[in-house]
Amino acid sequence: MRTLHHSCVVLLLLGAVLTGCGAARVNVPPPTGEEVTILVPGYRGSFLVTEGPEPERAWLTVGQALSRGERTLAIPFPGQRPVPNYGPLRPDGPMTKLSAVFASVDAYRSFMEFGRDHLPGFVPFSYDWRRDIRESAGALCARIEQLVAEGGGKRKVNIVAHSMGGLVTLHCLLHGGAQTGERPWVGAEHVKRVVIIGTPFTGGPGIFDDLLVGTETLRNRALLAPEALFTFASAFQLVSARSDFFVDAGGGPVEVDALDPAVWLKQGWGPFADSALREDEAYRAQLIRMLDAHRELHEALAPKPGLPAAPFETLVVVGTGRPTVSGVRMVDGKLDLKHPPRADGDGSVLSSRAVPVLPMTWWRVDSDAEHVALMSDREVLHAVERFLRGEKVGTARQPY
Repeated sequence: MRTLHHSCVVLLLLGAVLTGCGAARVNVPPPTGEEVTILVPGYRGSFLVTEGPEPERAWLTVGQALSRGERTLAIPFPGQRPVPNYGPLRPDGPMTKLSAVFASVDAYRSFMEFGRDHLPGFVPFSYDWRRDIRESAGALCARIEQLVAEGGGKRKVNIVAHSMGGLVTLHCLLHGGAQTGERPWVGAEHVKRVVIIGTPFTGGPGIFDDLLVGTETLRNRALLAPEALFTFASAFQLVSARSDFFVDAGGGPVEVDALDPAVWLKQGWGPFADSALREDEAYRAQLIRMLDAHRELHEALAPKPGLPAAPFETLVVVGTGRPTVSGVRMVDGKLDLKHPPRADGDGSVLSSRAVPVLPMTWWRVDSDAEHVALMSDREVLHAVERFLRGEKVGTARQPY
């Protein structure tokens, strides 16, 4: 998932001075009607700022992207060795549009402007995307309850979720604000329609190499260094539900259990490239916590016998037509991260993994837009508007 929410691609020409850099804001008035539509962004899709009276933007600024960086977004854990970070962070709205002189990247600005102008009671939701998806799902459920209460208890809720936001949404609706719900779809009581765009329902292999080598944000290698991603439960949870994505030089399957802590230690993956950390109990315990979070989330979102179909209508937007990482190549016992196999998708999420596995009635719309650009693609926006008006859009699929 390296292509998710890339920062501004700025061309530094000789003598050029950056001016007018910044992040655009979209003003959205509070909802007043009997229906609201909540936007749930994806991984890296919310601004993060420091706590305190004068908050500092930790994710993301143009200045950060243009520097090598020193501070990471790591979440401290017991026994962690000292790493420069920003301290406690809180979400500060969905990522909108980052602009510099020569280029800009539109994450959710276009969709937020569209939602404000065309969707009933549009409300943007943001969350700390580094944390456990189940924790973010609890925050979403609380926001839904708040919006319904503010509407006198009679409001109906629509949700438009992008990428990892679809997993946050499904966990909230299926289990409510708890780790596991008291009854199926306990969080969906007030939900009318759901749109899920570019979501890896069963995870994917694309983020695995990020966990090993980190994610560059243009020139910045510190923000999302391997030591930082090692503390993000969400990054681990985005990995494929099963460790079935390793292949050899010829594309044949290779049995490697990426969900076994012993394999991480033996292979020296992530922070364990530092041999001293392989015997560090604090880091071993952190690895187990992260892999447990992965397993528990995918178990919670797996179909189970007797699970009833979702009580809401669903539109699923699938990105197609772009080569997308479909596995991790291993040659002579070593990873070859430079030559991954690829298959159809949106450049970040495989089309084969972008369809629901839980029982629900859903309609499918395909788009050839890139993963982030799905949220500003005119055909997608038109389909979302029509669907939320009650029209049947795309190809119908039945529960299974």
